[in-house]
Amino acid sequence: MDESPTQKLMSTLITKMESMDSDLQMLKKENARLRAIVSNPASLMRKSGLVSVSTPFTENVSGDAFRPLVDDGLLMKEESAIPQTNEEFHNIDWEDIHELVNKHKSTEVMA
Repeated sequence: MDESPTQKLMSTLITKMESMDSDLQMLKKENARLRAIVSNPASLMRKSGLVSVSTPFTENVSGDAFRPLVDDGLLMKEESAIPQTNEEFHNIDWEDIHELVNKHKSTEVMA
């Protein structure tokens, strides 16, 4: 028996929807695998051949006069007005910058 154009169209649409559903399920599985891989950056770096290292701090380098020195997690300078991060430095006014420079001009740097 010949199919009517409507039945042919419906059959084609159903086949296409089943194919798209199959592709979608495959993409979901791939996405889950990728999330598992990316969830552990150390493992990802190891698999790509990279090695994690850290460089020890040098002992004979003097600190920056514009930032407080850090020793064992404790701030050695009591001034809280000094910006702590680069973002804070970018957000301060020119007047504050000139004040910091004038204040630390007389700071003695130990060699």
